[in-house]
Amino acid sequence: MGFGLLNAFFVFLANYIYFYKLFETYSYVHSLHIATVLWIFPSIYLYIKSIVESEKQLKKEFWHFLPGFVFGITSAILFGLLLSHDEKIYYLSNYRSGVQFESQNIKMVSVFRSTDVLLIVGQVIYYSVKFIQIPNKYQLELNEEYSNIENFSINWLKWFNVSFVSIGLLCVSFYMFNPFHEKNDFFLILFLFSISAFIWVLGIWSFKQKKPEVVLDSIQELSAENSDSLKIKEEELAKSLMAYFEKEKPYLQPDLTLTTVSKVIGTNRTYLSAVINSNFGVNFNVFVNQFRVRYIEDYLKQYPKTTKEELVDIGGFGSISSLKRAMKKVDNN
Repeated sequence: MGFGLLNAFFVFLANYIYFYKLFETYSYVHSLHIATVLWIFPSIYLYIKSIVESEKQLKKEFWHFLPGFVFGITSAILFGLLLSHDEKIYYLSNYRSGVQFESQNIKMVSVFRSTDVLLIVGQVIYYSVKFIQIPNKYQLELNEEYSNIENFSINWLKWFNVSFVSIGLLCVSFYMFNPFHEKNDFFLILFLFSISAFIWVLGIWSFKQKKPEVVLDSIQELSAENSDSLKIKEEELAKSLMAYFEKEKPYLQPDLTLTTVSKVIGTNRTYLSAVINSNFGVNFNVFVNQFRVRYIEDYLKQYPKTTKEELVDIGGFGSISSLKRAMKKVDNN
C-alpha cells in the first residue's frame, strides 16, 4: 500500500506539472508518468490480494506491474530517443488539441499514446471485475473460518470500486475527448485529484484492515466419493460437534474460529468445514450464529428488557450489525 500511495503522489505531481504547461520539466518525466499511471490499478489490486492471500501466493501476482514497465520503457525509446527537444515540446503542447502531426516520429509517439490510453481503459474494466470477484470469494472463505467476520471483511471495497471505477472512466474520457473544450482542463484535473484522493482514503483505511492468521483457501469440500465408512465418520464427527456446542457453549466466544473448534474435537479444519456443509447445509459462520440466536432468544424470555448492545456481548456477536444479520438469517430459514 505504501508503494501505491507513493505512486499516486507521483502521478498527481506529474499531472500538476503537465497541466501548468511546464512542458520543459514534464518532458523529463513523461515516460515515467506513463508507467506510473499503469501501476495505479495494479497497486490497489496487489493491496487487496495482500489481505486475502499468503505472502508466497502474493509474489506470483507481481506480473500485474509488467505492462507499466513495458510501456514506460517503450515510451522512453520512442519519446526519448526518436524526438528532438523541440519535437517533444511541440508534441506535449498539441497532442490533446487535435492537431494533425506531419512528422513520422511524432505520429508513432501519438499512436503509442492512443494504445496506452486503450490499455488504461482495459485495466479499468479488468480490475473493476476483479474488485468485485475478490471480496465475494473472500467473504465465502471468511464464513467458513470465522464466527464473526467484521474485523476481516472487505465488503467496503464494493462501494469503493463503483465510485473509483466511475471516476476513472470519466477521467479517461475527459483526457481523450475534452468534451467541454476547457482550456484549463478543469474537469480532468478534478477527476485526477479525485482518483488520488480515493487512493489516499484507501491507504488510510488499510491501517484499520486486519488480515486473517490462517490461509483461508486451504479449506476444501469433501470428495463426492463417500464410502460407507466415511459417512459413518462424518456422522460421528457431526455428533461430537453438536455435543461440544450444546455442553460447552463455545459459540458465546466472539473470537471463535473453525480452527479452534477443529483442534478441540480432534480433527482438521478442512474436514470439519466440509462436514458442517454436508451435514447441516450451512457454513461455519451460519452454524455458530444459529446457536447464538437461539441462546439470546431463550435469554430474552427470562430478561425481556435486555438491550441489543447487551445481547451482543451476551451472545458472542462481534457487533450489532452481526447480531441483526444473524437473526434475519434464522428468521428467513
